[in-house]
Order: sequence, then structure tokens, then C-alpha cells
Amino acid sequence: MRKLLIVLAILAFSSMAFAGTIVNMQYNGNSGNNYGGTATYPYNVSVNGTPESLMCIGFTEHVTGGEIWQATEMTIPEFGLASFSSLLKAQKVAYLFLQAKADGGSNSAINAEAWWVMEGQPTPEPDAAALAGFAFAIGNTYPTVRVYVPTTDQTGWTDGVPQTFLGSTPTPEPSTLITLGTGLIGLAGLARKRLFS
Repeated sequence: MRKLLIVLAILAFSSMAFAGTIVNMQYNGNSGNNYGGTATYPYNVSVNGTPESLMCIGFTEHVTGGEIWQATEMTIPEFGLASFSSLLKAQKVAYLFLQAKADGGSNSAINAEAWWVMEGQPTPEPDAAALAGFAFAIGNTYPTVRVYVPTTDQTGWTDGVPQTFLGSTPTPEPSTLITLGTGLIGLAGLARKRLFS
């Protein structure tokens, strides 16, 4: 029974895993929102050819229209444990991303606050009030947020250091959910047969 539970857990987590995946990205412009002349959420970026609305969390990096690059997709805990971040910073920018997404990017100071959290710029602090409801918790993994960290080999990057972006975890396709559900039902039936025979 213990082995079966381990297999079920592995299947469940692997079906939702995005981390460690290398994705192709292309910047397609910004909606026109900006903070002090610098573009803010939403950035229109294609991820593996799918258009998405992302938030940049680096103030000192730049991106130009049409630029392409590769990035490693990470979860918030993985990004927080990386040497260039911390779990506290990762959680704060995830919290800010969800706020920016909720208001459609109309308050550009929210994105600017994410820059301040990561790099201490721009100064003075753009919008400390945006973090008023934030509470650090090791167990808060922000499962609906993913991080795109540029890889070190940037053959398609033309404007200095690549940017790190935050985006939403896509909803699994119905066919993926059906496949996972069918597998879990089959494993449950196998476990029941072994327990009662």
C-alpha cells in the first residue's frame, strides 16, 4: 500500500510539473502601461508560441520588440531557493503579480514595487502599500504562479541582460485531466483488489 501511495504522489506531482522545462520566449510588446516611462505589466510574450501576459521583475534589464530567448520555467519555491533570490522575495513578487493581474495592470506602481523588491530600484519605493496584505509563510508556494528565468546561453538576446518574468500556471487541458483521472482510478482499483484478495 505504501508503494502505491508513493506512485500516486509521483504521478500527481509530475502531471503538474513545469519546473526545469526550457521554454522559448518572444517579446511582442506591451499594452502601453508604464511607470515613469518604463513598461509595466502586462508584457505580451509568447511562451512556446502561446501568447501570455507576463510581469517583468527586473528594472535594470531591458527587452525590445521581437526579441527571442530561452528561459527555465520554475515554481516560486524553486526560484526562491535559487542563489539569486530568496523565498521571501519570491513570495513577495508572486503576491504582487497576482495583484497586477487582478487589476489588469492599471496600477503600474505594483509592477514597479516588484522591481524594488528584487533590485531596490526605482527609488523611492514605488508602492509599499501594495504589500500591506502580504504575509510570509514557508508553506505558501503560490501554485498558480510560474517564473521564467533566462538561460545563460542567449543567442537570441539583443539588448543586454535578459529579464526574468512571472506568469500564470496554465489550466491543464481536459484531456490531460481525463488521462490523469483514469490512471488514478485504475491504480485505486488495483489497490482495492490487493487489499481485499
